[in-house]
Amino acid sequence: MRLEMRTIMPEKAEWDREPFARGVVRFDRNWSLDEVERAVRERGLSSLAFEDAAMFADHDRVVDMCLDMRVRDLNVLWSARLDTVPTDGLLKAMRLAGCQRLDMRLNPDEAVEGLFWARRYGFDVRVRNLDGASYAAERITYGVAEREAIAGRLPGLHSAQFDLAVAYYRAGRLADVMLPLGKAMTLRFPMNELCLNLLACLSAAKHYPDQAAGLLDQAGYGCPHPVVFRNRELLRAWLAGGGDLKGVRLRLEPEHSAFC
Repeated sequence: MRLEMRTIMPEKAEWDREPFARGVVRFDRNWSLDEVERAVRERGLSSLAFEDAAMFADHDRVVDMCLDMRVRDLNVLWSARLDTVPTDGLLKAMRLAGCQRLDMRLNPDEAVEGLFWARRYGFDVRVRNLDGASYAAERITYGVAEREAIAGRLPGLHSAQFDLAVAYYRAGRLADVMLPLGKAMTLRFPMNELCLNLLACLSAAKHYPDQAAGLLDQAGYGCPHPVVFRNRELLRAWLAGGGDLKGVRLRLEPEHSAFC
């Protein structure tokens, strides 16, 4: 496996800031994680994208890789491409090792099974036919009850707790956000700027725009996720236009995915 870098540029108004950095892992038939681990630690990466579906065809080796990632404490979120129908054991191992998003190309029968297991563990999923054509339900969404069940199924997984906090926020259950968000942060959710961004969203929803602005400024240090730039600009424009003087509740984007 070899690792490259991909960057996402911030909005034009923020071009003086560093772009968001993501590692892109290419499969060269070498299963050593040494280069990936070195790059993650030296560059401070919090997000990886495994680009080659061929790497995930051998499910037993992928499970071994996921166990190795956990032993090495590679605390990153990552995405994967699949063109073979996944199993319960495979997806559970991947989720526990930090996999957050699946891009699957499967025939219709396989897609039904793949979506069942992916939904059980709360993946962000895009599924298409073998020729790349989209299905009617290309992507799936989750309700609060589903996110609660997933967090109960994977209680020690920081990303499952973070997803639950986002689900509560989106459902307007603001009083419930802090408990799973606090758990996610305690469990070392690797993208701290997304936690700060969600706190800013919560502050804005409760009519504390100045506190939200301070949290977004804190989230903007380093190479933050692009949602931080979007929300900072939205908040600035909202405050310039009168903000709370107009009695409008500001709803920022909580963003639950590391992948844009």
